[in-house]
Amino acid sequence: MLKRVFFLFAFLGSSVTQAQPITSCKNPEGYGYYHYSGIVTKADSGFNKDNISGGMVTLQKMGEKKYDILFVDATKQIRSATGEGGVVMLLRKGIKDATFAHFYAGKVIELYTFWIDTNGEPKYDFLQSKGGDLMAIHKSSIMVGSCGAINFSLIE
Repeated sequence: MLKRVFFLFAFLGSSVTQAQPITSCKNPEGYGYYHYSGIVTKADSGFNKDNISGGMVTLQKMGEKKYDILFVDATKQIRSATGEGGVVMLLRKGIKDATFAHFYAGKVIELYTFWIDTNGEPKYDFLQSKGGDLMAIHKSSIMVGSCGAINFSLIE
């Protein structure tokens, strides 16, 4: 009986996919355009310098050709793109860069590019478009932040 329990746990353990971090990034800054719409007043609309102070992003491999993006945003909560119903997919991959699309139907479209610059510095940028009837604030932005090492070999 003990052998059966051991093999059951061994089988279950081998079938559960472990998340593998590809990179972690932080402190994005750039520009956002706030639409004069919804709760945004005319005075607050338009282009603004933008950042997510203390913002962090972690790209994870979740299985064969499956990815997730964990992030800490302005609310200071850790959130999972796929855990909240979003979809993350690889769009393209080069030797020193990779771009992922993340979207929540009817709310958010984002493009995340993780890349190594000419000086060997790991970076990321993301383009974001928030809107639709479910969003109180409609916004388009581009931000760039710094990353730790990027493990491109985990991206397939």
